[in-house]
Amino acid sequence: MGWSTLVPWTVLVAVVSRTVFCGPYPRSFGTFYNSNGYFHFADKTHQQQYNYYQTVTIRSPETTKNAKIIETPKLVSTNEIDPDSSGPEAVSFSYRDEDAFGPSNWGALNSNCNGLYQSPIDLVTNRTLVVRQKRPLRLEGLSMRPWQMDVENEGGSAAFFPEYRASERPRLSGGPLKTDYLFQQFHYHLGSEHTFEGKRYAAEAHFVFFNSLYETFEEARGQVDGIAVIAVVYEVLKSDRIKSLNNWTRFLTKVVKDGSVYEVSPYGLFPLGDVLGSVQWPYYAYEGSFTTPPCAETVQWIVASERVPLTKSELVRMRNLKGRGGRWVQNARPTQARNYRRVFIY
Repeated sequence: MGWSTLVPWTVLVAVVSRTVFCGPYPRSFGTFYNSNGYFHFADKTHQQQYNYYQTVTIRSPETTKNAKIIETPKLVSTNEIDPDSSGPEAVSFSYRDEDAFGPSNWGALNSNCNGLYQSPIDLVTNRTLVVRQKRPLRLEGLSMRPWQMDVENEGGSAAFFPEYRASERPRLSGGPLKTDYLFQQFHYHLGSEHTFEGKRYAAEAHFVFFNSLYETFEEARGQVDGIAVIAVVYEVLKSDRIKSLNNWTRFLTKVVKDGSVYEVSPYGLFPLGDVLGSVQWPYYAYEGSFTTPPCAETVQWIVASERVPLTKSELVRMRNLKGRGGRWVQNARPTQARNYRRVFIY
C-alpha cells in the first residue's frame, strides 16, 4: 500500500463507531489523521489513551465538511508467516495483532518477548529519576566517513551498514554506560516505537552499538551488557516549503523493493554525524530489550528527549519502501509494560 500522493494534513476523519482489535483489548477508534501519520485510539475498558500507527485509504475531500467515513486497511508486515512455506523455518513474526504471531503472541516464538524488561515503553517525565551527578555522553568519530556502506530494505524500512577502519569506528561512552560501545548500524521504524506521554510520532531511528569487550556484535547481543541503542524520534514539519533536512533519506529510493541492497558510491558516503547530529540533548535511559524477536533483554536504551524534524517529502520516501507482496509496512512494536524498572533522565 504505497502512497502515490500525500494526504492533505487538514482532512478530518469522521468517527467510526465499530470495535476493532488492535492489541490485547478492544478499542473503538476515530478522531483524526494528523501530520505524524497515526490514528488515536481510546481504550474504554481501561480508560486509557493510545496512539497506533496506521495507513489509510482516502479520497481527499475538498473541505473537511465533505469528509467521509473511511476504512483503515489491515497493516502488513514482511515478517508475517509465509503461507507458501512450511516447516519451522517458515515461522516468523508479524506486526498485525490478529495474526497467529502478531505482537501479543511473540512470546510463542521466544519466551524472552514475555519478559519483564521489554522495549519500547512509554516515557513519562514525572515518573523518571533525574540524574544530578552524571558523566557526559560522548560519541567519538561522528565526523569519520566509512570506507563502504550498504543500504538494505529489510521488509518495508531500511538499515544502513557502514564499514570503518578499526581506528575510525564511532565509539560511544559515558552517561549510563560503564564501558565503550562500537557503532554497528542504524535503521528506522515507521511509527515511533517509544512514545512520549502516550504520544506516538512519525518515525524512530535506532543507532546500534555493541560492547567493545566482545569481539563481534553477534557475540555481544546475547550478553547482559552487550548492546546500547540511541533512539531518535522524528516529528513531521507542518510546512510544505522545506523538502529535505535528512539527506540520508535520499538513498531510500534505491531500495524500494523488498530485500534489495544498494552500495553507496564513494562520493555519497557520509559520516554518522550527518544523521545523528549532536548528542548534547537531554535523554532518557533505561534497561530494556530488542524490539523484535527474540527480544533479548540485553539493551541499554538512550532515547533523545528532543524530536528531530522530518519533512513530508522525506516521510513519503520512507513509506515508499515495499514489504512482502509490494505493500507498505508498519513496523513499530506496541509499547510494553514498564513494570518495576527505573527510567532516568540525564
